[in-house]
Amino acid sequence: MTAETPTPVAESQDEVFGKGYKLFLMVAGAVFAVIAISIPMVIIAGNMNFSSGGGSVSSPPVAGLPGEDIAADTGCLACHSTDGTELVGPTWLGLSGSDRELESGETVVADDDYLEESIVDPASQIVKGFQPVMPETYGDQLSPDEISSLIEYINSLG
Repeated sequence: MTAETPTPVAESQDEVFGKGYKLFLMVAGAVFAVIAISIPMVIIAGNMNFSSGGGSVSSPPVAGLPGEDIAADTGCLACHSTDGTELVGPTWLGLSGSDRELESGETVVADDDYLEESIVDPASQIVKGFQPVMPETYGDQLSPDEISSLIEYINSLG
């Protein structure tokens, strides 16, 4: 009988996989955990509008108008609801033709001219109870046709 020479057994994973293996596993695990947690949170948050009371509501869409897509694509609906809920900005439900009390004490009618000015120069007429936080870039971002479509959409909400 011949004696077999025993095959050396690795003393640790470091010898088998290299010294960076444990670090790789920790980083990969952390990245996986962040992704696994973030994806559902992004999906949920994307389907919510946050009210000043801390709750959330979804805005029902008015289908078929190009302004609806513009409102969604430019982020308008993150601050303006279409269901009457007050968010960061005034709701668009019932806005068209309504009287709006401004921070200046003046009352104006929310007609097409008012809506256009509110989009192009939002700081010019701040509605009472709201902060002047709307970006002043929409006048440069949107074409006149897009602004008209957005106003038509707002008007369709009453």
